Amino acid sequence: MSKNTSLNPTEILWEEVIAGKVNAYEQLFNLFYEDLVRYTHRYTQQQVISEEIIQEVFISLWERRMEVKITTSLKAYLYRAAKNRTINYLKLQLPKDQATYDINEQTGLTVETTIEDNSENLKKALNQAIQTLPEKCRVIFLLSRNEGLTYKEIAEELAISTKTVENQIGIAIKKLKIELSPYLGVNLILVTLGIVSNVFWG
Repeated sequence: MSKNTSLNPTEILWEEVIAGKVNAYEQLFNLFYEDLVRYTHRYTQQQVISEEIIQEVFISLWERRMEVKITTSLKAYLYRAAKNRTINYLKLQLPKDQATYDINEQTGLTVETTIEDNSENLKKALNQAIQTLPEKCRVIFLLSRNEGLTYKEIAEELAISTKTVENQIGIAIKKLKIELSPYLGVNLILVTLGIVSNVFWG
């Protein structure tokens, strides 16, 4: 297979993965794994679960490498896959008697549509809660949620350490969980704060 010089290094690796090259697959795994685990951990709050979710993402990527169609970038595809698997995990944690957020396959109801039905009140409550965050914490939180930046990218933009970003995001989530608790079931708070943030910020 001839190399396309217009491709970036990640795209070249992906083409090699499609061709079945295990070394390229391992390089992609090492390149994205830790960031994806951190991204997922924001919502699961469980390291082992986060690692399992991302391992499943990469296993599926390898097994379906000939079928996967990437329309944006491999990075975007991986984060979307991690988001979807995390939503599926959180849906399974919902109490069976939590009627407001009952996920019934026969009705076609999903976490996203349930939240959208209440989006106006939630949007108002969330925006008000965000404004109560300390300035530094608020800026970091919005860069993560609105701009979709990784911890590393935020750290570089603000000239601070990745650990500081992680700590500030943790503070923001704890405060916002308290503010949003009257509006959502506990198991959906973290989904609301990040995974389906497009509902709130359009």
